[in-house]
Amino acid sequence: MAKGTTAAGRNMPIGGSLPVRRPHLGFNFFDLDMFARGTPYDELARLRKNAPVSWQLMPEGEGTDGFWLITKHRDICEIEKNTTLFYSHAGSVLIDAPPANAPPALMMVRDGFAHLDPPRHTTCRRLISPYFAPPTVAMLEGCIRTHTSRLLDRAMSLRHLEFVDEMAVALPVRVVFGEVLGFHPDDLQRAAQWGSLFNRVHAVRQTDYEFDALRVSAAVALNQMYEYALNSLQARRKTPTGDILSVLANMRTADGELLTEEMFTSYFWSLVIGAFDTTAATIAGGVLALNQFPAEREKLYTDPSMVTCAVEEMLRWETPVIYFRRTASADTKIRDKNIRRGQRVVMCYAAANRDEEVFTDPNVFNIVRHPNEHLAFGYGPHFCLGASLARLEIKIFFEEMLIRGIHFEVCGNIVRERSNFINRIIRMPVKASVD
Repeated sequence: MAKGTTAAGRNMPIGGSLPVRRPHLGFNFFDLDMFARGTPYDELARLRKNAPVSWQLMPEGEGTDGFWLITKHRDICEIEKNTTLFYSHAGSVLIDAPPANAPPALMMVRDGFAHLDPPRHTTCRRLISPYFAPPTVAMLEGCIRTHTSRLLDRAMSLRHLEFVDEMAVALPVRVVFGEVLGFHPDDLQRAAQWGSLFNRVHAVRQTDYEFDALRVSAAVALNQMYEYALNSLQARRKTPTGDILSVLANMRTADGELLTEEMFTSYFWSLVIGAFDTTAATIAGGVLALNQFPAEREKLYTDPSMVTCAVEEMLRWETPVIYFRRTASADTKIRDKNIRRGQRVVMCYAAANRDEEVFTDPNVFNIVRHPNEHLAFGYGPHFCLGASLARLEIKIFFEEMLIRGIHFEVCGNIVRERSNFINRIIRMPVKASVD
């Protein structure tokens, strides 16, 4: 690797990232180059064993500015359930939520699903959850298979391809942005770029060499996204097109009023940001895991009925969302640690999904693992709204791949996102072949 280049292939100042304060047990949650080499499961396992609730410093903060990193499955489930003691409105990531007097575009972010608490979260989720319930999602099976078939046909025509762009991202972008949300085909790529950018920017702090460039890009993109949301609202109130955005634009609350602009844009933000990363990450990570564990791959190709169970293991194994954050509303205790009111509490799903107390041989990829109580979609009231759709997309992709007997052999260097928030492969060259 050339001097001055990260593991992800991006230029950086000679000597690496700016220095940060020494964190608990030597673990640096803000070493994004470490995450670019793959989720640091060994380090997380060390924390889980020796300090399951550990205080970590923010890179630009003093000794009192930090967060509690939670690495045990049981602790995370308890935190997720207790929305009174551990609230979301201060921020769902380590960047704090915008203030209450923020400009409209930032209020769109502040009032997104991930930042809401009961009873408002319950009310907002209840309005839209029927459209993402399993029976409704099942009606999309035909179009998902059609898109998957076209993508796999393209893979076989290319033979050598960049799997992430051509397959893993392309499927959820076409299904969620195109079919479910109703974006114009010309806007699909822009929507995917928005989602990817804002999921990346969560991870980058002021001490990181990418901070200035990402801050500028995010500011421009946020205003574009806000204007697009308003235009979508106006267009779909005038001419509904049968998609979810049309449903939201013409939806009425319990008092009979149409959703306000503020409510619509917050729904828009939540749906766009959460639309494809989990699905894309799991499809790419699943293919990589099948390459790394040939015995499991052979079992799956021999008996494709295992695919549903295999998808759950892919979700556990890859854990696309590394963490989410809550904030303590009062002094409390987690294990032997005193958590103070107002302190950040970070639930590390990646660590929990390798918890030895919950999963037998957690560092083994096992496509018939049962039970598999992974936290890839979170837990409790904030359980991922789109989980049923993501599961169906991933399942259909692998079903169609197995039906055709297509193998994707990784044949080049893999590049992962430089993020401690989203765990996903961003480049993975493959060779497609048929037995």
